[in-house]
Amino acid sequence: MGSLGKTGVAIIGEFFLDEIFSEFNSLPKLGEESFARKFRREVGGGAAITACGLAKLGVKVRVFGCIGKTDGSAVIERLKSFGVDCSGLEFDAGEPTGITVSASTREDRAFFTYYGANIRLANMLQDPKVAAQLAAARHVHFACAPDADADLPLLTRLRPATRISIDVQSHMSWLTRPESLNVLRNCDVFFPNEREAGWISSAVEPHDILHRLGQKGLRGVALKLGGKGAALLWKRKEFLADPIPVKTMDTTGAGDCFDAGFIFAWLRGDPPPRCLRIANICGALSTRALGGLAAFPTLRDLNEYEAQLETTK
Repeated sequence: MGSLGKTGVAIIGEFFLDEIFSEFNSLPKLGEESFARKFRREVGGGAAITACGLAKLGVKVRVFGCIGKTDGSAVIERLKSFGVDCSGLEFDAGEPTGITVSASTREDRAFFTYYGANIRLANMLQDPKVAAQLAAARHVHFACAPDADADLPLLTRLRPATRISIDVQSHMSWLTRPESLNVLRNCDVFFPNEREAGWISSAVEPHDILHRLGQKGLRGVALKLGGKGAALLWKRKEFLADPIPVKTMDTTGAGDCFDAGFIFAWLRGDPPPRCLRIANICGALSTRALGGLAAFPTLRDLNEYEAQLETTK
């Protein structure tokens, strides 16, 4: 399957085919029907979106996860179009690729999800061969919620030679279990949104969230605040990033694009405040089109946009 060396990123997590319905006037109640004005079919899931974002910025990325044998070819084709190495993907003959239907108005959105082949991910996380392949990467990103008992040996094996980040993808039951903190303590940076961070910290305000998570032993927390920007806890210091002014069409995958921007900037050696700023820009720019990936910036786009922001200060 080849080797990443210590220069690339390995991403393990959930993969979905997204059916994105947008610009409803209102979401229907049970028994009602509403019509979307826009639609897009796109590869989805945190692993796929973060991987494609990083690849678009020029980072060497290899993905690990499970997709359906009958429909997984569409996932692979789309990932490869961004330059993502798909050799770590496994096929499930019995289940289709996970499916998410996203329905959104300009104010809110709802998701309907079938987990599909992702059900095999738990076994994959405990596979010694997969562990060895992950350990070959400079950075490993978990776009999933590793089990606090079964998967902790994998994280301890990766440390300290490999950087580790994690986005647990709104798994509320995982975020509200105290033992999950053992996983997060073995990661270099945790990427929650405000609601997820509130679940695990039992706090509401960003400063209180970061303070409590720091007290619980987390070293790095990049907190996504949506239209309010972002905040970062990094080695007991806190940083803030203002929101990025964009005309938002769809926020699907914006958090995963934020992850990609942060990891990219961190890999190239940017200081923590700039990592947060780049993450914020990538997440915001991704919302200009349906699905997250269509509007994710290239490196040239990112540099030009960052320069533009500097001139408007």
